[in-house]
Amino acid sequence: MNIDFGRLGGSPTLTLYGVLQRAYDHFNAELFDGRLSQCLLSLRSSSRVYGYHHHKRFIAPDGTELDELGLHPGFFTVRPVEEVLSTLVHEMVHHWQDSEGTPSPSNPHNREWADRMEALGLVPSSTGLPGGKRTGRSMSHWIDPNGRFLDSCRRLVDMGFRVPWLDRHAPVPVEHAEQRAVALRAAGVALTLSPPPAADLPADTAGGPRLVPPAPKAVTGRVRYMCPRCATKAWAKSETVLLCGVCEEVMPAG
Repeated sequence: MNIDFGRLGGSPTLTLYGVLQRAYDHFNAELFDGRLSQCLLSLRSSSRVYGYHHHKRFIAPDGTELDELGLHPGFFTVRPVEEVLSTLVHEMVHHWQDSEGTPSPSNPHNREWADRMEALGLVPSSTGLPGGKRTGRSMSHWIDPNGRFLDSCRRLVDMGFRVPWLDRHAPVPVEHAEQRAVALRAAGVALTLSPPPAADLPADTAGGPRLVPPAPKAVTGRVRYMCPRCATKAWAKSETVLLCGVCEEVMPAG
């Protein structure tokens, strides 16, 4: 059965959030046996992360607490729909762990989270590619071509799923998707995904692109330091000596 995902609400706001809610409900039913409670879905573009989950971020006047599941709308435009929806499920796994598992206070991506991700067909990786660390504070993932997620995602897309409104202010260049696809192929992952919606956007009245390119990163003269044990990151001027306050390890630059 096809669903008209472009007419789920009476306004652009209700339509866009209605589409995301339908996707959440779809994956909840197919990948989590309908066991997940509802989250407050939100769209925030204040950072360059794909998504996030905050436990008990919202509260109602009667004291009811609600988790927040946030997504960056800018990436809807320049990423394949399957990767956008994989971020949704990535955050749903965090919600599952907070509800039914055992989250680690110091590490939001522990072994239990990684095991559940892999069971759903999303392979955790610190680099977003095969060969990365499986657990850690800052984690991404890649889609298993033969996993449950991709099978479920394709059913949703076949029902007519699409994002009806796209953010013109892309957080990364439009070449981002192809560069990632090339990197996955080079790592041996045979994965065919939908083209990013940016590829199908019409030109403006002057024949130019509709997207607003990302602002160049400011040159600050600082470099990144990272703890070799817990992967905590910090930025400081080069030749600064930093010590991790958690592990008491020297944090090398790079």
